[in-house]
Amino acid sequence: MTVEDCRVELDEDKHGALKRYRTGVEVSLEKADLLKSSDMTVLQAFVIYIACSRCYDEGTEIRKFLANAIGIALKIGLHRDQSASGLPPFQVEIRRRLWWQIYILDINIAEDCGTTPRILESWFDTKRPLNVSDASLDPDMKEPPQNCSGKREMILSLTRSEISSFSRRTIFSDQFCEENCYPVLSASQKSTAIDLFKEKVEQQYLSHLDQSIALDYFTTISSNLIIAKLKLAVIKPRARQDQSMLTHVNFRKVCTEILQKTTALKRHEKCRQWLWSLQSHIEWDALTCLLINLSLAPKGELLDSTWQTVNETYDYLKMDGDSRRDHRWENIEELRTKALFSRDMIQINPSQWGASPDNDSGFEESHTMATKSPQQLGLGTLKRQRENDTSSSRSSPGELEPIIPNCLSEVPRIQSEAQEHLPRMWALANAAAAAPTAIDSSSRMGPASEPADIPSSGTGCQWSATLFERYFQVMGSEQPSPPGQ
Repeated sequence: MTVEDCRVELDEDKHGALKRYRTGVEVSLEKADLLKSSDMTVLQAFVIYIACSRCYDEGTEIRKFLANAIGIALKIGLHRDQSASGLPPFQVEIRRRLWWQIYILDINIAEDCGTTPRILESWFDTKRPLNVSDASLDPDMKEPPQNCSGKREMILSLTRSEISSFSRRTIFSDQFCEENCYPVLSASQKSTAIDLFKEKVEQQYLSHLDQSIALDYFTTISSNLIIAKLKLAVIKPRARQDQSMLTHVNFRKVCTEILQKTTALKRHEKCRQWLWSLQSHIEWDALTCLLINLSLAPKGELLDSTWQTVNETYDYLKMDGDSRRDHRWENIEELRTKALFSRDMIQINPSQWGASPDNDSGFEESHTMATKSPQQLGLGTLKRQRENDTSSSRSSPGELEPIIPNCLSEVPRIQSEAQEHLPRMWALANAAAAAPTAIDSSSRMGPASEPADIPSSGTGCQWSATLFERYFQVMGSEQPSPPGQ
């Protein structure tokens, strides 16, 4: 429920209601002696609680809850498939379903918090649940149901388990891949693997769905959205040598696709009941990356549609009470101001402002530049005008009046000064997209080992907020290379 829905339906503040209900659940779990219990029903309730709390809990707390859930699951043997043990088929299937929900949560929470999953591949042999409807399961059944192909009630859960399992091989660190005996791939290899995996998911699962049915539509769009987020996690620059990706068309396309799919889901009224299963504000990362792209490369094809997507997302977040309460919102607004300024300047002098992303060359190097903040450029007037003009975020790119410097000769000077501020801009984007709380390494089940120096490989989840901070402090102390070097 949104903040506004909560006031209407419950006549209560959303955050107050969440606190009250969560306290009630925690008291009930304590009464059930959660940590000592071997009751599957108690663990099921705890896993549902973790899944629902994921969007609102602090990273440290939710990771401790997950560690408890994994520990209980191991204690009662959910990590071992019981199909040959003589256990009733119904119990075998329910145990599989519960283990794989914990497995998926482990991956999701690791991604949220910037850590790696706790569960290792060598720990378990529990098979994926069968693709059967609930009606095919009965506590008294003597034989397991026949595994089916095509559409069944489990298709959303099975799709998520496939995507989660694949994500372990692509978005986490090289060290994690080695620990799990996964192949260590380069960023371009991972990008290709994601494209192939998307085709597999569409053929195996999504092709059987009817898009006129709300749950089928949600399954399709949310699955494609999560896969697009994997692509962004892989291609997003993390080292000085690959910052040229910020201006590539592919980078812009991936960010735009994520925002468009998120908007489609939120606009579909019948899908709202399942939105809780996706992390709140799933568009933060893509929006911040796209605003960076538009600031550095404010010219090229399809800019109108890109800006329309940005404005739709920005307007939605601005109207959402939860978004405005988020500490990252200020960073989003500052990045948007930078992008608007770059767009205005390209209208004044297209030949001299910014880099064009017209070269769709994958991972080849291109030159980048950044704009100084409005305050540093003497653009306080621009910022105030943007804030006062409540309709500016809804305007199409051609409807905004360009903010013209005193003379066009100032543009090259502004460009030259702006070169120094790419570290600040990217650090700002990270602050806007990163998990809101610091990582609690003390609760890891294995030994914590954050690299002491800046990693030159690996992917997003290897990079904690602390590492990003350290990286951009290092970059900020260096002299930027002249354009063209």
